[in-house]
Order: sequence, then C-alpha cells, then structure tokens
Amino acid sequence: MTRPDFRAVRRARSNRRKLIAAAALGALTLSNAVRAAPCKLSELRWLKGVWRDDSATTQSEERWTIAPGDRLMGASWLLHADRPGGVIESSTIQSDGATVVMRLRHFSSTLDKAREEKDSPMVFVAAQCDADLVVFDGQGPQTGEHMTYRRDGDHLFFTGDFISQGKPVRAQITFKRQGE
Repeated sequence: MTRPDFRAVRRARSNRRKLIAAAALGALTLSNAVRAAPCKLSELRWLKGVWRDDSATTQSEERWTIAPGDRLMGASWLLHADRPGGVIESSTIQSDGATVVMRLRHFSSTLDKAREEKDSPMVFVAAQCDADLVVFDGQGPQTGEHMTYRRDGDHLFFTGDFISQGKPVRAQITFKRQGE
C-alpha cells in the first residue's frame, strides 16, 4: 500500500488558501475602488426640498436648499408634540477640494445649548453617491458612524448609524416631501 504524500497535500491546501485569500483581497480592493469614486456636489441636488415626518409624539422637518457658492444648506428640527424638548440641527454640504463634506451642529430646542463645541462641528465625508443615494462616513470623533440619505419619489429615507457611549445606535426617519 502506498502512503499519501502529506507534504504535497499540505502544499496544495496552502496554495488553495493563498488563492482564495488573493481572490478575496482582489474583490475587496475592487469593491473599495468602486466605492472610492469621488462624489460630486452636483450629484446631490436631489436632496433639495422640504421634508416632513410627523407622528403622535414628534414632529420633524428637514430642509435642504441650494445656496450661493455651490453648496447645500440644511436646517432641521425634531420637536416633541406632547412635551418640551427636541433638537435643532444646522448643516452644510460642500466641496472641500475633491471631497464632498457635510458639517453639522446640534442645539437644544430653545437654542440655549449647543451640543458640539464652538469650533468642532460634526464632520462626515460623502463615501458613496448614486442617483438617489448618498452615504456619509464620520470623521474624527464620528469615525465609525454613517449617515445615509435615499430618495424614492416624494420620500426621503434617513438612516443614521451612530455610536453612543460605545454602543451602536440606529436612527431611521422616513420624510415625505412637502415642497421646494
């Protein structure tokens, strides 16, 4: 009876693992190259408009306008319908060299308290842009967080994947278009 050549079997397995790893790395690199295509600010004009989401306990509105200087300016609020409190947000999306950047700040519902420091807005970079979708990736203290806007006709879907006290938190809002 002949003994199998275990060294040859091990070499074949090792080569197969290397080939699979190389293929996976190639697919990942190609995937990152596709996602790394730069977003252009002009591709985000579909955000423009007044968007509302009202429920029994909250009312919210998000407005995006095309402002001078080739930028989008955003203002939003979410207020409780049945009690005091809520949040107000001010945002801008503009080109910063070859990158599209969103900067935003949050305030209390009475504007008497800012959540971010005076010189430290939250910063997100557009990582993926499609005809009706943009994904922003957090920078600095927001690294690991993502905000996605997707439009489908008169609906704007927002998904925020944030980190709060070391734990993932997902916020989802479906807005309905109310006007320009």
